[in-house]
Amino acid sequence: MRKTGINKVLKQYNKSKVRVLALVAEAFGGRGGIAQSTRDLMLALSSLPEVANIDILPRLQPEPTVCLPAGVRQFSAHRSRLAYALQALWHGAKLKPDIVYCGHAFMAPLALMVARMTGARLLCHVHGLEVWQPLSIAKRRALASYDIVLCVSNYTARKFVEVTGIDPDRCKVIYNTFDERFTPGNKLSARKKFNLPSNSVVLSTVSRLDPNQRHKGHDRVIPLLRDLAGVHPNLIYLIAGTGGDQTRLEELAHDTGAANIVQFLGFVSDENLPDLYRASDLYVMPSHGEGFGIAFVEAMACGTLALGLDQGGAGDALRNGELGIAVREADFPNALRTSLDTATSKISDISERTNNIFARDQFTCRVKSEIKWLMQN
Repeated sequence: MRKTGINKVLKQYNKSKVRVLALVAEAFGGRGGIAQSTRDLMLALSSLPEVANIDILPRLQPEPTVCLPAGVRQFSAHRSRLAYALQALWHGAKLKPDIVYCGHAFMAPLALMVARMTGARLLCHVHGLEVWQPLSIAKRRALASYDIVLCVSNYTARKFVEVTGIDPDRCKVIYNTFDERFTPGNKLSARKKFNLPSNSVVLSTVSRLDPNQRHKGHDRVIPLLRDLAGVHPNLIYLIAGTGGDQTRLEELAHDTGAANIVQFLGFVSDENLPDLYRASDLYVMPSHGEGFGIAFVEAMACGTLALGLDQGGAGDALRNGELGIAVREADFPNALRTSLDTATSKISDISERTNNIFARDQFTCRVKSEIKWLMQN
């Protein structure tokens, strides 16, 4: 009798907690900034006492999932749009979620369909370029009907309201966070891992080398390297990432006399990424298309100065100069020269100040604060 009574109480308690079905491009086992941003949000949601469980349906999963947080389950990925849509509808009907989470704008109409079918509330997470440009009528109307839209930067929030016409009060800004692995460390040990001379001056950029993502700005850095090497003879520019644009960048380095300065590292694992930042004197990404720019924050959390443009959401990551350096595109060449001089002396408290703003506990508090309405209704 006593055990039955406890079970009844537990059953009633679990009913008061919400169940989440997450439709995402990539999450656990995914690569890139959107996958990381999605994982961080799933971790934050799973830690909230109001959440019973989260079921994730990804479109892509290039890597196996090693360890999922408690209360989180991830189904197999489906590259086919039709197969994915059918699975989303099937899981919606079976799981009867209280909240349907949409992790990418192109899934907005499908997530809306699942929510209407199940009576669930709608939560969307938007990142940058995917909502900065004109959207199809179906996507625009779907997104405008969402209960809450989480935006990774103020710029993305403004563009999203402009593109969709959604009520601005439903757009909530939650800056991205970073993993606890990104901490200051021994520079010399980090340089040994990447076979770098101890006396070298190191720039780095981390991003996909995708021909469709040339906004990252590698080709703004490479033509400046030869002249910079006149002041810093041991200059090295590390480019981490893979993609079809590498050949073009290699040719640019050769044509501008920087072939012996640029090193293409290929894919750098999550395990080794903190040491790449630690080995660097300056993290540089003069991108004009960042929804936020999590790599800036990761680098600064490792104690490395970061330089970018004051365009898109990068200003939020760099705190418009409060943490890193954000400059106009026309001022970038001069900023790179002067930043190198500053960066080699390091900024001792940059990691602490970055943690105070972007650490995971602050992120979780922001998430809970902005979506509490969904939990209570």
